[in-house]
Amino acid sequence: MVPTTFRVAMANRLRLGPYSDPASTGDRGAEWLIVERVGALGEVLFVSDTAPCNGLTQGAAPPGLAPKHTLVALLAEDDETPKFLIVRQRPAALPTPGLFFPADGCVRLTGHHGRLGLRAFGRHAHSRGTRSGATVLIDVPDPAPAAEGAVNWHFEAEQRPWPAEI
Repeated sequence: MVPTTFRVAMANRLRLGPYSDPASTGDRGAEWLIVERVGALGEVLFVSDTAPCNGLTQGAAPPGLAPKHTLVALLAEDDETPKFLIVRQRPAALPTPGLFFPADGCVRLTGHHGRLGLRAFGRHAHSRGTRSGATVLIDVPDPAPAAEGAVNWHFEAEQRPWPAEI
């Protein structure tokens, strides 16, 4: 069973590939994520990258993790494995931990033996800009001419114990 609200750290295996070929990915990297489900019905999911992860052990996540770039996903199907649609435009009046990261894709949550799992895939193409003095990432339509780092990505993440868990 997946709870409707939580904030946890996850060790993530990350695969990257070309923007135009979402089924093609390269070697895996590892990173720590903070995953947070909020809203009256758990209808919003934040997935934030934080820091590189040295190996994917069963050990605890570091205590000082903080969101850097955040994917926002909206609930699309609520069942035993809730599914979310990642959005390219941040919903109005929705504060986002870290820097909003526009992307296309989907996320699936699972719960096994008291631990959460996350699988996601998507792609992004954006350029960096500023708005009112703050950095923003601006979505670029497909095809992505001169987009900085346009790639596809796949996540396979598992919850780890973390002092800041809610």
